[in-house]
Formats: sequence, structure tokens, C-alpha cells
Amino acid sequence: MSSHYITSADHLPEEAQTETTLQITDAQTKRIFEARVRIAKDPDALTDPEPLTIVAGPHESVSETRYVELLDETDTTGLDQELVTHLAAEQETASNILNTRSDDLKVLLQYLVETGEYESTSDALREIAFDHLATERPALLDAYAEVRRELDDDPLRRVLEKQE
Repeated sequence: MSSHYITSADHLPEEAQTETTLQITDAQTKRIFEARVRIAKDPDALTDPEPLTIVAGPHESVSETRYVELLDETDTTGLDQELVTHLAAEQETASNILNTRSDDLKVLLQYLVETGEYESTSDALREIAFDHLATERPALLDAYAEVRRELDDDPLRRVLEKQE
């Protein structure tokens, strides 16, 4: 059975190489993982080609098709999908206040507020943290976004879980 994979243009290396480590999503199962792959525009250039949709743009509405051959799964992200799901479900009934207890961080964030870069230290911290995670742990953000989508799309499940 043929698979179909999706990746963001942001995850492709800038250099035009045919072999790389790439974060991809299985289009059918929505599983996000990293794998060592070969990429080509022509499927005949690969031994076992699978379609790879590369999405780009602010709404990922621009796409192009290439082909990918999975060499081996690296899963260097070390994501525990069940843990992400558990924490997201648990958070629905918990406080969302984070406390870093850091004088240094408070001063630096307050500086950003005072200079007009952010409206509040909370805004600054949220944006900086999400930007860092987007750069350093994109698979974690993608996994969490999928979990949130599932939780938001299933109000019956949430009601039933609260009754337990």
C-alpha cells in the first residue's frame, strides 16, 4: 500500500540535496516523525518513491509535489504522543499560570515592554517561547496542535471524560 507524506517548505534544507533528515507527516495517520530520506522531483530517481506534498505560505495553501524515499526513521524528536495528549487534556481543568521566579527574566521581559516591543511581559514570554519552540521543536508544536484539534473537535468526549 502506497503512503503519502506531507512536509512544510520550512523543513526542507536550503541546499539542494537528495538525501537529508526531514520532519514529515503521514497524510493518512497524521503521525509526525523525522526520517532520513531521499527527495527527488522525478520518481524514477528513487528506488521506492512515495508522494511528498510540500506546503508553504502563511496558510500552507501553496503546495508542490515531489517524491520521497524513506531510508530510516530517526525520530530524534523523542516525542511521547500519549504524554502530550494527557497533558493537554489535564490542562483543561488546571491553572494556566506559569511562574519562572526569575528576577533576571522579569527585568529583560519588562525592558521589552517598556521599549514598546510587547504590550505585557506575558505577551513577550508567550511569543518568545512559541518562536523558540517553532524553531527548535517544531514536531512538538505540530503534535500539540493536532492534539488540540482533536480535543476541540470532540466535545462529547470532553464531557464524558469530565464525568469520570
